[in-house]
Amino acid sequence: MRRLRLSAFLGTVWLALSAMPARSAEMSFATVAYGADCGSDCPRFIQANGTITPATPQAFLDFARREIDRPGLMNVVLIHSTGGSVSASLKLGRIFRSLGAAVVVARADGAGGRARRAADGRFVSGTCASACVYVLAGGVKRVVPPESRIAVHRMAGNVQSFDWKTWDYETRRVYAGDAEIATLTDYIRQMGVSTDLVSLAESVPHEHARVLSAREMARLKLAGTKF
Repeated sequence: MRRLRLSAFLGTVWLALSAMPARSAEMSFATVAYGADCGSDCPRFIQANGTITPATPQAFLDFARREIDRPGLMNVVLIHSTGGSVSASLKLGRIFRSLGAAVVVARADGAGGRARRAADGRFVSGTCASACVYVLAGGVKRVVPPESRIAVHRMAGNVQSFDWKTWDYETRRVYAGDAEIATLTDYIRQMGVSTDLVSLAESVPHEHARVLSAREMARLKLAGTKF
């Protein structure tokens, strides 16, 4: 497991289409205390881990309302997700933008990615793949440390229908149409990211994923490596 020092870059401080099969638990939120010998006055970052579902945007709003009055909460979200619902990702990204949040692809250094105090500033690498990339786009500042990775591929979803001949259900894969792609493209444009990101993602088969290099992320205006 690769580690990273957040201080290193802080110091230089719809369709239920999904872009990747959901393999982790539904996204949950917690806070991470950052710093040593500061007790309850430690600054706290938001940790977001898991699959993005239609319930995720409201879950985040409920979490934020509970945490907003507690001392030390910073507008920094650490995210680690393999993706999920595209429409929910756009909603969550817009919420992050409205709150002026910075988004960092990383996790607190804890077993299973669980949040804990990071007194020495150490966090582990994170992954933001598939629909998660569109959440990342919502950040007013977007950071992907060298140890973390971003991956994209084509949106797809499964539709189930009943076959009267076999008396059984069959599942078929469907892809985003012109309307869905236009909506996504418009969102990406509004977030200040190059719309080439959508074209690139849609060119990668859903069964695969393309990891973006730091140079590609910079060209697409998606993220930098330093805060």
